[in-house]
Amino acid sequence: MKPPKHPEFRDLDVLICDDDTMVLQLIEHILKDLGIGNITTTDSPKTALRLLREPVAKPFDMFLCDWMMPEMSGIDVLKKVREWDLGVSFVMLTAKTTSDDVTEARELGVDLYIAKPFTADQVQQKIAVVGRRLLNRE
Repeated sequence: MKPPKHPEFRDLDVLICDDDTMVLQLIEHILKDLGIGNITTTDSPKTALRLLREPVAKPFDMFLCDWMMPEMSGIDVLKKVREWDLGVSFVMLTAKTTSDDVTEARELGVDLYIAKPFTADQVQQKIAVVGRRLLNRE
């Protein structure tokens, strides 16, 4: 097994929410290869919100959330997260990349976009940016 690209990310706590199990597993694998040690996944936005509100050990540092899900949209999840002022970095996973969509998400406080379809390198590069920001702010 190759060493993680960013061992300094081992203590970051990341939550991933996507209703597509294959995407969920793929992103989890990509983040593990990056060096993130604490990853929680769910396919339910409502479960994700509960986990964000009531973390078991410490608050999540980063939250990756799909935009288009049947139970609740990622934009509605983003609104709740920002309303609660949880201080978590919010990364939107989406195929919705029109300027209106990007503007709406930015106005609501999204930290970063990852457009679908994506490559492992694209995800790692973008998440590394957020990870470095998080480590520098501590």
